[in-house]
Amino acid sequence: MKRVLSYYSEDGHTVEYLADHINDCITLVGNLKDCRLGRLGVSLNKNFVDEVRLAMVFHDLGKAFYQNNPSSFSGHEIFSTYILQKFRTPFIENRLQQIADYNLLEPALFSVAFHHHPMDIRKRLEKIRRIRISPSSLEALQNELSFVKEDALTKEEKALLNSILSELKSKIEKSPLIVDDVVREFQDEVRHKLFDHIISSKDEDIVAKRSYYLTLVSLVCVDYISACKRRGKETRFGEVMEEFYKLYFSAVKGANGTIT
Repeated sequence: MKRVLSYYSEDGHTVEYLADHINDCITLVGNLKDCRLGRLGVSLNKNFVDEVRLAMVFHDLGKAFYQNNPSSFSGHEIFSTYILQKFRTPFIENRLQQIADYNLLEPALFSVAFHHHPMDIRKRLEKIRRIRISPSSLEALQNELSFVKEDALTKEEKALLNSILSELKSKIEKSPLIVDDVVREFQDEVRHKLFDHIISSKDEDIVAKRSYYLTLVSLVCVDYISACKRRGKETRFGEVMEEFYKLYFSAVKGANGTIT
């Protein structure tokens, strides 16, 4: 079975597979719990490290539906968010016996949904209507995820994600999934609900917003750095991200040189 591409240059000289990109991102946030950004994140949300990790895993999964034209992935984050939203419900149900937190994965959803927000989310929503969602795309995605590092997903998370993808594949085989349905769910179940938190002035929503944006900036930074390293593109924004990474993703060390 063919691998799922996350990048393909127009000249065909540069090819990047989805699992390789995810693995690079996971490696870049490997010391998150010990760095400045990670400590701030955990002070806002005890699940921050897992939120960032799962955002890294899910953020480009929607690219599996673009393999017929891998030079353009415009709007892929809508499909990635759709998959994460399908994963989120049983994920919360499975964890309620351990922690009663109904806001689990909201920061991850926010960051996956909007990690390309400067490119105009409305236009990107319009562009995805040309995409055809097929069972073979989901099969290819399941195969690609077999190449993801062990520390990217726990065994339970990997089994759950595989189950979700199998359910979607079975559903599409019986009745085609229309892109309009994906857009509608993105608007109603993700965008509007998260926006309610963003405009709220409640203390808990102010804290939640900080967690959302910190998860988003973590994903944008690491995603960009990983992409630049493999694709060989240097930009001013990339330089800023490199500097941000050095400042906020470096492990915090005490006076004796140990991580504190």
